[in-house]
Amino acid sequence: MAQRAGESADAARIAEAIGEIWDRIDVALAPIIGQRGVAALYRRSLYLAAAAHSWLALQEDPQAPPDLVALKSSIARQPPPEAAAGGVALLQAFHTLLTSLVGPSLTLRLLDAVWTPPSPTSGSSAQDPSP
Repeated sequence: MAQRAGESADAARIAEAIGEIWDRIDVALAPIIGQRGVAALYRRSLYLAAAAHSWLALQEDPQAPPDLVALKSSIARQPPPEAAAGGVALLQAFHTLLTSLVGPSLTLRLLDAVWTPPSPTSGSSAQDPSP
């Protein structure tokens, strides 16, 4: 999280970083498991993370794509340490859930690019460093 949002990021920047990660998750997984599959994993991850961070108990339409605007808004309303903790808990729940479904090796291959922050330059020839 610190790589994406910065060490002393405010809650709004943390919310943007979490939203960017979810966008990348969607890009990586939707071609494989479909939009509905990504949405189902997202909703389950929200449910699991909300056990420790009740403000993540968002009302999601089971038939709609993930509402990242609502997620980012909820994160942005928290104090920065809680925003970061809740965002990380959500991503950890997602990673654990995906790993339980497809195994650690495939999860790593599917999500490797998701965890690596985009390079500051827009050149596509630069390689991302390993996380």
